[in-house]
Amino acid sequence: MRLGFNFTLGDTYDMAQRLIGEGHIDYCEFLIDNFFCVDPDELAKAFDCPVGLHIMYSKFLEADRPTLVDFAARLRDYIDALNPIYVSDHILRFSHEGRAFFHLGEIDYAAEYESVRDKVVQWQEIVGQRIHFENYPSIMDGGLEAPAFFERLMKETGAGVLFDASNAVCANRNCGTPFEAWRNVIAKAQHFHVAGYRQSLIEPFISLDTHAEALAPDTLAFLQNFRSVFDKPGATMTYERDDQIEFDDIVVDLKALRDLFGQPEETRHDLALTA
Repeated sequence: MRLGFNFTLGDTYDMAQRLIGEGHIDYCEFLIDNFFCVDPDELAKAFDCPVGLHIMYSKFLEADRPTLVDFAARLRDYIDALNPIYVSDHILRFSHEGRAFFHLGEIDYAAEYESVRDKVVQWQEIVGQRIHFENYPSIMDGGLEAPAFFERLMKETGAGVLFDASNAVCANRNCGTPFEAWRNVIAKAQHFHVAGYRQSLIEPFISLDTHAEALAPDTLAFLQNFRSVFDKPGATMTYERDDQIEFDDIVVDLKALRDLFGQPEETRHDLALTA
């Protein structure tokens, strides 16, 4: 399992480089929308490590084709320059009938399957790349249908799933989606996210995927219990931290993940050659 860190803000550049230099991570994942203002070749030169590209604001479920073609053309410049391990995106809603959501919204997995499937096929065709789509930190009971939705989506579109373990923990806490229901999705997935969560401050009390806390015991237990399903050749796991960004705290969490999954195969091979 290769471990990575999500590079979302320019202010964390020095810290990301230190994490790479000290061997805490094996790659960086860019929230690429945030860096469309940076020349692709300059961005490639700034990191001497493998990278993943994570998309936040394609809005591919809602945008018209010309808008998506324009977005994809910009994205392709970064794909060509950075040669990423993977490209990932989100399946969620930004608005409803023209009104923007205050919080990003979950889809209706049963009612919207066919339309989302068709959009996924279209979006991958426009980008010219297989895309790995992230699961949502479900709040409502509809989240119980998410595992079967993603399993079917992979089968019918050729898309991948960027499986977010902490989102699955939130879904389990909020609406009872069983961890076991995700087994087939995890088994087919190559790329993963993990982060901290917290309980909301007001009722109804729900677990929120905040990327601002340490990894919770139940998240680590989930990873431990499904370790053999997560860990496989070529697998990556990105540790997300967007707030309360303290180097020492991040290293503690990364060490817990490294203790759980060990060094990646290629690193073990390199160490054996130098032994």
